[in-house]
Amino acid sequence: MAIGNQDRYKSAVNHYLSPKRKDSVKSEWEEPFSRTVIGQAIQKLQQTYSPKSLRIMDFGSGIGGGLVLVQNALDDIGLDGRDLYYLGLDNSLEMVKVAKEKWADTPNVNFLETDFRLNIPDQPTEIYLSCGVPYSHLTKEESRHTLENIFKAIKKNKTQSLVVVDVLGRYSIEWVSQWDQSRWAYRMSFLAEGQEQESMMMTCYYSPELKQMIHEAAQQANCNISSLEFFDRSMMVGRHTSTREYNPAIPPYREVINSLYKSEEITDFQELLFRCELPIAPSPVNQFFNKFSQMWNQLVLEAAEFCGEHLGEHLNVIHQISLPEPVAGLKQELSRLQESNSDLHFRANIVEPTLAKYLCRLESNTQPGLGVGHTLIAILYVNGED
Repeated sequence: MAIGNQDRYKSAVNHYLSPKRKDSVKSEWEEPFSRTVIGQAIQKLQQTYSPKSLRIMDFGSGIGGGLVLVQNALDDIGLDGRDLYYLGLDNSLEMVKVAKEKWADTPNVNFLETDFRLNIPDQPTEIYLSCGVPYSHLTKEESRHTLENIFKAIKKNKTQSLVVVDVLGRYSIEWVSQWDQSRWAYRMSFLAEGQEQESMMMTCYYSPELKQMIHEAAQQANCNISSLEFFDRSMMVGRHTSTREYNPAIPPYREVINSLYKSEEITDFQELLFRCELPIAPSPVNQFFNKFSQMWNQLVLEAAEFCGEHLGEHLNVIHQISLPEPVAGLKQELSRLQESNSDLHFRANIVEPTLAKYLCRLESNTQPGLGVGHTLIAILYVNGED
C-alpha cells in the first residue's frame, strides 16, 4: 500500500511474487491460521445470513493475496462453490498493475487504484477484507474515519457484513524497543533482496485500543456491531524475528523454526528457548508472556530431553509444568513414532517437525487476541438492517 504520492511498495512487488516468500512458517503456521480465522468468520456470517454469492472488498489488496485467502478458507469449510465477486483496492499503481495481469483471466475479479481513506466504493458488500496490515499505515484518526465510512455503507445498503481489520500488534517480541509508542518508523527490511527499504510511519495496536476505536467509529455511523473478536498471529515467528532490527537480543526464531522442517538438518534446540527480556507492558500482556514462555520452553525441553540433551540449566528449570491439551503428550508421540520408524535421520526428519507441530499448536491455541503477535486481527459483524 502506498501513502500519499509515494509508492513505497513498488520495490516490494518482486518479493510478493517470489517463491522464496513462502517459507515453512508461512505455509505451515501463518496461512493455516489465517484461513481458519477467516473460514470461521464466514461460517458465522452464513449462520445468520446466507447470500447466494459473496461480494468482497479488499483494502490494501496488493496483488490479490486476500482473494487467495478467502478462496482457500471457503474450500476448507466446504463452500468453495460459492460465487465470488472481488474488488481489490490499493493505491500502489505497481501493485494494481501486476494484480490485474495476474488475475486477468479470472471472472468477477477487479482491482482499483485508489486511496481507501478517501474513496470507498458505495456498493453492497458482504466481506470488507484486509490482509497485510493496511490499517497500520494510517493514523488512528484515519482508521477510525475509514471504518466509519464502511459502517455507513453497510447501513445504506442494508447488508449483513463481515469486517476484517488487520493491524500490527503493539506488543510483539519483534519490537520491544518500540513498546512505549503506538506509531513509529517501521522498515520492511525483510522484503529487501539486496535493496534498501525506506522507513514508513506505522501504527501498532493493543486490542483494547483498537476495540475503542472501532466502537467510536460505529457510534459516529449510528451503527450496531453484532460481535467483535480479536486474534494474534505470529507471536514467535514474525518476519522481524529474523531481521532482529528492533530487538537484536532475541534469537532469529523464524529461521530456527524453519530449520525444524528441513530434512537431515539438525537444529540447535537452545536457540528455540524463549528467553526474551520484556519491558513493562499492560498487565494482561506481561501475564500472557510469563505463562506462554513457560509452556513454549517446556515443549522445547521435552524434545531436547528425548534426544538426550538437557537444556534446563540454561533456564534454571527446577520442575516441569503441566501442559494443556492439545499440546500435551509430545514425548509420548515421539516414542510411538520411534517404535514404528527406522529413519536414519530420526531427529532431523521426525523429532524436529513434530516439535514444530506442537509449537504451532501452542501459538494458535493460546493466542489471547491482545496485540502480542506480529499481526492483530479484529473480526466484526455488522447488521445494516438494525
